Amino acid sequence: MKIPITLNGEMRVLEADPSMSLLEVLRREGFISAKLGCAQGRCGSCTVLLDGKAVPTCIIPFVAVRDASIVTMEQFSKTKEYELIMESFEKAGIQLCGFCNAGKILGTYSLISTYQRPSQQLMYDMVRHFNCSCTEQDSLVQGIIYAVAAFQSFALKRQEKEKNTNRTNKNGRKGKN
Repeated sequence: MKIPITLNGEMRVLEADPSMSLLEVLRREGFISAKLGCAQGRCGSCTVLLDGKAVPTCIIPFVAVRDASIVTMEQFSKTKEYELIMESFEKAGIQLCGFCNAGKILGTYSLISTYQRPSQQLMYDMVRHFNCSCTEQDSLVQGIIYAVAAFQSFALKRQEKEKNTNRTNKNGRKGKN
């Protein structure tokens, strides 16, 4: 069965058996950041962004993602958001093992994108599913708190830059006004 999707920003038509999971197809296509862990959608190691939301690919049938936008860690790791999350995790003393990166990083991004200022309860609800021993829950929540602050600071700087750009354009000249 052929399924059209947008994969890491590229329109593609992938062919797969209808019984295959999204994880199986991604791995077959060479996207190894999504890994098989629990095979029940709970551990986070197979996570991708599906239409902007972090989802476990091991339990999603490939046929269910027709016309969807999928972003893997291979692509997300090239973004400013990834950089902000990693800096925040480092600030919290988090050293990811590599197996669980997709769930923790993309889960953090999805949480902040959805709620902008998520409560600690929402953060704990997200991290309780990660059973990887490389990071304990309190440290991960602290890393998410740092990431929320980093995202807010980045958004403010971007708004200020846009404001200055607009001001420059209105005056018809470049430089400080």
